[in-house]
Amino acid sequence: MSEQPRDWRRRRGGSGRQDEVAEEASPEQLVDPEGPTEGGAGDVELSRTLFSFLEPILDVIGSYRFPMVVAGVIALVSGIIVVAFVSSMRIYGIADIILGLVLIGTVGLIFLSSVTAAFLSRTGRYGVNSIIMMAAFIGITLLIGVVTFENNKRIDVTATNQFSLAERTKQILSDLDEPLRATAFYKDLALTSDPAQANRRAKVEDTLKEFAARSGKFTFRMVDPDYKPDIANAYFGARPLAFVAESVVVESLDSDKIDVVQPTDPSYSQLEQDLVTGMLVATGEEQKAIYFLTGHGERSINSSGADGYSELRAGLEQDNYRVAPLTWTPDDTEVSVPDDTALLVIARPTGELPETHAAALNRYMQGKILNSDGTVSDRREGGRMIFLADTEIVDTFRQFLAIWGVVVGKGYIRDLSQSVPGNPQILRVSGYNPEAPLEIIFPRGVPLQPSFMPSTSPLIVINDGLRRPVPLAMTSPNSYLIDDLERADPITDAGDESDPRGPFSPAIFVQGIGPVGSPAPTSQPPDSELSWLVVFGDSDFVSNSFFSRGGGADLFLNSANYLLGDFSLVSIRDKAFTFREFNLNKNEFNFVRWTSWVFLPGLMGLMAALVWWVRR
Repeated sequence: MSEQPRDWRRRRGGSGRQDEVAEEASPEQLVDPEGPTEGGAGDVELSRTLFSFLEPILDVIGSYRFPMVVAGVIALVSGIIVVAFVSSMRIYGIADIILGLVLIGTVGLIFLSSVTAAFLSRTGRYGVNSIIMMAAFIGITLLIGVVTFENNKRIDVTATNQFSLAERTKQILSDLDEPLRATAFYKDLALTSDPAQANRRAKVEDTLKEFAARSGKFTFRMVDPDYKPDIANAYFGARPLAFVAESVVVESLDSDKIDVVQPTDPSYSQLEQDLVTGMLVATGEEQKAIYFLTGHGERSINSSGADGYSELRAGLEQDNYRVAPLTWTPDDTEVSVPDDTALLVIARPTGELPETHAAALNRYMQGKILNSDGTVSDRREGGRMIFLADTEIVDTFRQFLAIWGVVVGKGYIRDLSQSVPGNPQILRVSGYNPEAPLEIIFPRGVPLQPSFMPSTSPLIVINDGLRRPVPLAMTSPNSYLIDDLERADPITDAGDESDPRGPFSPAIFVQGIGPVGSPAPTSQPPDSELSWLVVFGDSDFVSNSFFSRGGGADLFLNSANYLLGDFSLVSIRDKAFTFREFNLNKNEFNFVRWTSWVFLPGLMGLMAALVWWVRR
């Protein structure tokens, strides 16, 4: 009996002796003597499994395990990045992810035992625990980010709420049911040498960001028209880039309706109001109202006859305006212009203008509203009017126009150079004023076609220093004013009895401050006190019989668009920037400086020392 080791962990069990005998036995003695001897022991062939045939292939693949793992990790990471950030190449990103998973999974299956052992070892368990903790931390962080992104709260800490939107604006943005996009045409900041222009661009961009933050259906883009003229041409045609600059186009991506917003003042104090109006127009939620005055022999917008204005009404409605008649009868003792009137059109009145009607028109042009209790208050916008004169209008309407600085001459213009051959009373208007608003005489960069105006009266502006006249067109110097409608040939050699010679203006735009005789303002008047007036010396050029001839229809429609360009459908408080300076004396400045430099770092140092003292 051999001596056993004293350590019980090294003692053999009851079969220990048998094991020793088995170990002492030679391989030949373990062979069954009764087994088959034919062929010898070398002929014995053991059965093989199916995977035994794949072992050489797996060994070859396993020899490239390191490059395969690296390639799999690169494919997996690149695929996730492409899927997350490049939507147009998402299919390729998904293919990269699948390839990476296949490469890493193949190596893992080939070396499954090693991978399992690595995870089950002490180091592996620590690694798995670390991975789980990191994954949990990243998941919680992403969850917090998603929750906070979907439920963010923007706080305006400025004293004057410079970055706060009005409640009406927030409501309109939250109720959007179709996607809108605003395209702001401004030069890049890197290429802007004008600080004022850079500040305006920054304010527009900040305001558009506020809009986009309130609704997922509102997007915007900043476009430099010099570098991307194709985008500018899509909205403005061939207009000069100087006209396109510093304008914002609000567009409905579903209906393709657009509204152009241009600054109403240098400080952009009404930018939010203008953008909201553009949104309402682009979505069709609200329309700017155009009223045609009736009750004094004016032309009818519902008449489809040769003298009617039904085609003009259709053209205005096609431009997304709401057109309706405004009827005042001579028996009405109290009349007023509706509060929602964006533009009032008076087309060739042949009847008398009662005093009550004249008072209502004067209040409208002054930007006033007559309340039910008899008091007068300010309108949100000043009066905007298009007056279609004629040789037949009565003196009461002539007096009304004269109060607002425009005198309609008696007679008609006979232009020997531009009248229509064979019909000398029809004036062919082609001499458009290049200094007139481009929106009227140069729409979308294309010159306006000649307009045909029968029996056109000349227009003269009273220069009292309160109004800015801009002729829209002029006749040639070879034109005359003939007071007899039956006479076609001008009198040129009768001395003082000769017909007055031109040039004359058959169409004019006037922006004024109050009626003639008003005191001169000492400061810039508010918008409600500004009057916008376009007067044409003829009313036939937009009638149904002339609507499709030449550029008369475009001349009227462009004038209406220009007058209504900055008309607001909502009233939102102005956002004038207020500069608030942080004034400190020397002691206060030193206190702020040293506390910011020393206090916070010192507090962190004291906390670190406290932690060290507790844990030492």
